[in-house]
Amino acid sequence: MKCGKYSLLLQFGKGLGLALVMAVAQPALAAGGGAAKGAPEGINYIPISPPLVVNYGGPGKARYIKAELSVRSENATDANLVTHHLPLIRDRLVSILSAQSDAIVSSAEGKEYLRRYALAEINKALLQVQGLPITETAVAGTGASPQPASAPTSTASTATTSTPPSTAAAPAATPAAPEASTASQLPEVIAIKGPASDLYFNNFVVQK
Repeated sequence: MKCGKYSLLLQFGKGLGLALVMAVAQPALAAGGGAAKGAPEGINYIPISPPLVVNYGGPGKARYIKAELSVRSENATDANLVTHHLPLIRDRLVSILSAQSDAIVSSAEGKEYLRRYALAEINKALLQVQGLPITETAVAGTGASPQPASAPTSTASTATTSTPPSTAAAPAATPAAPEASTASQLPEVIAIKGPASDLYFNNFVVQK
């Protein structure tokens, strides 16, 4: 009979010990202790999901762009920033795509210009919302016109402009890409160094 009591006490002690271990471990599990957090180190490709479906071209016959896009970041910190601000990025992309003309979205040159311009505007929006300075690092584009899509305050290839303080609720509205009647009239694009190192048009379908 004594053996039976000792056996029951031993089992009760084991059960109590397991319950205590689980109680201690529960907060760590809830906080993600030991699990990988956020984006992995190194290059990350962040999809803009779901794909964008945008009406473009102004009034008249309904025309649509369906775009499957991805943003590339070079490290985990930038990737987490891009992921956190995906709603802002989607808003900027919708504004840009909806302002386009058939001349831009129907040619390879126009799409490449649009990709570079959208990348610059994404970085500008991300830097503004973080209260960081905007640095124009390079000039790249397909057009012959020397004027950039968003006119800089200096003609130098590298310039830094002030941005709103970090306490601002949201960045200033980003102007849509200027329209052009032909791809050869597309303005140059000033590249903005920021969390997004590249933008990919994984699929770009125009429905006229």
